Amino acid sequence: SQLTSLDLEAFVHQAKALNQRNRERFTTPFPKQDSRWISHYQFEPRPITLTDKGAIEGGLSWLVGATLDFSFARDLCADAYGARGGTCYDPASLLFLEVAAKVDGYPDYASFCRDLEQADKGHCYRDLAGLDEAIPGQDSFSNFRKRVGHSVVEQTTAIMVQLFIDFGLIKGEIVSTDGQLEPTHSRFKGCAYACEDCKGFAINEAQRHDLVQQLQSGSLRLEMICPFPEVVDKVREATAKKGAPKDPKVTLLEVEPLPPEQDASKSHPKLAELLSVPQDRLPPVRLKWSHLSLGPSGEWRASCPKVPSDLEAGVGYHVDNQNPGQKERVFGYLHLKTTDLHPDFALELPLGNSTYAANADEGTEFIGHRSALAMPVLPGQIQLADAAHDQITNYHWVHDQGGIAVFAYNPRNEHLDATSLLNRGYDKNGTPYAPCGRLCHSNGYDYQAQSRQYVCGLQCPPEEQQRCPHRHGVLGYCHRMSFRDHPRLIGPIERGSPQWRQLYGMRSASERTNSYDQEVIAKGSAVKMRGLAAFSFAGAIRTLGQLLRRACNFVLDATYTLGRLHPLRT
Repeated sequence: SQLTSLDLEAFVHQAKALNQRNRERFTTPFPKQDSRWISHYQFEPRPITLTDKGAIEGGLSWLVGATLDFSFARDLCADAYGARGGTCYDPASLLFLEVAAKVDGYPDYASFCRDLEQADKGHCYRDLAGLDEAIPGQDSFSNFRKRVGHSVVEQTTAIMVQLFIDFGLIKGEIVSTDGQLEPTHSRFKGCAYACEDCKGFAINEAQRHDLVQQLQSGSLRLEMICPFPEVVDKVREATAKKGAPKDPKVTLLEVEPLPPEQDASKSHPKLAELLSVPQDRLPPVRLKWSHLSLGPSGEWRASCPKVPSDLEAGVGYHVDNQNPGQKERVFGYLHLKTTDLHPDFALELPLGNSTYAANADEGTEFIGHRSALAMPVLPGQIQLADAAHDQITNYHWVHDQGGIAVFAYNPRNEHLDATSLLNRGYDKNGTPYAPCGRLCHSNGYDYQAQSRQYVCGLQCPPEEQQRCPHRHGVLGYCHRMSFRDHPRLIGPIERGSPQWRQLYGMRSASERTNSYDQEVIAKGSAVKMRGLAAFSFAGAIRTLGQLLRRACNFVLDATYTLGRLHPLRT
């Protein structure tokens, strides 16, 4: 049985080999003396006991901590620390606790830190992490995440991916890539081009005079054209597609009419100061709010009210879960994840995560994301992805690596009615039409020529065949379609065929990977995260936790199926 080599005893043996390789590979000393560490992580042999139902006493985190040595974290984190400064937690302790929280399914740091401090619930975590009297809280974890960044987690994920490749749980025959949007803790205020410069820019005399003219003409909201020409050009180009081009406006202040009983002469000293206008020249209004100010030298300064608190976030759209026929706007970040599919075991393991602003193009980022993973594109590997990745450069890149791209087709603005397809000579799947108008069928793929041959197969009735100029061929009309000319349509697996549909159906593995993340996020209290660095770390650690959780559960299932529930020692 294949499971024999994948039980817990085999996993412990494989983990020992990994730990030894890591000790030989990661040798950079941690810069801070160990006498100034608040915690001291130390990997040592520990007992692993299974219940009669095949579960681990102490949970999955005990299995991870008892088999995998996280001492390599000191090497990975060395650049983030210095010899000087105060005390610090051992980075191996904190990295293990970060992983343990995700492996055990904690939805947020608040609930994990509560259990970590409790005498019984937190004992195993403290023992495995090498904690003494001091116990890290949410602020310690936050400082650690900010200090070391997501690259440490991504390197750890690469180590674990290689472990499961060697162990046999990751084959790399079929992989699937998909994106997932996550909102930031910041409100989108209407401008997708906001930047740091929007927080403060100069106002010249002509612009100030225009604001005064607006106020004197009765306007209650005083505005100016966006001072950044590149933004104006982008907005005009975008609005021109929907009709007449429009200039982006920046509202700088708002006023409201004074009540009749209030003395108009004492109503707006601040407004008069901001606009440098005598009070007697202003209409009877009072200031509601303003984004105008005077600098130290009396110069006029302004800020755009549409600047969000998270300037690194972007606007993306996905299908609204409450209304599948509509798109939902998400202001935040895009996580690109790739999942390995093991058809023999029905096992789906995430290989890695990359995070971008939500307005990033998944297809454009695909090559960079895929190149960064520990699992390369192997010869004959099937790469699955949705229509967002249907770009010619992606097909060529996968092909050049020896892989086979199975991407959904994005019709864009193509005309796909029957007449248009007949006029262009092939249908939506790239299958050509014979001169008589009948659809051909595939006669095989030529790997050397990188092309597919199509034949009509003499489908027409005998009387029509007598008039067909291709009747003398054994299979009638023949036509070749090459990958070079049609990379989005032609490949070793015929687009639209039963085999293609079966393979593309496996892409749901990526959706399940993303759904698991969504469930973890939904269970926890709202995390107030902002910034690309924070979301990159969150996406990376969730991916690592899910990889270990799924793989360890499979090992335990295999062990239980084989009936090998005897205690072990690492």
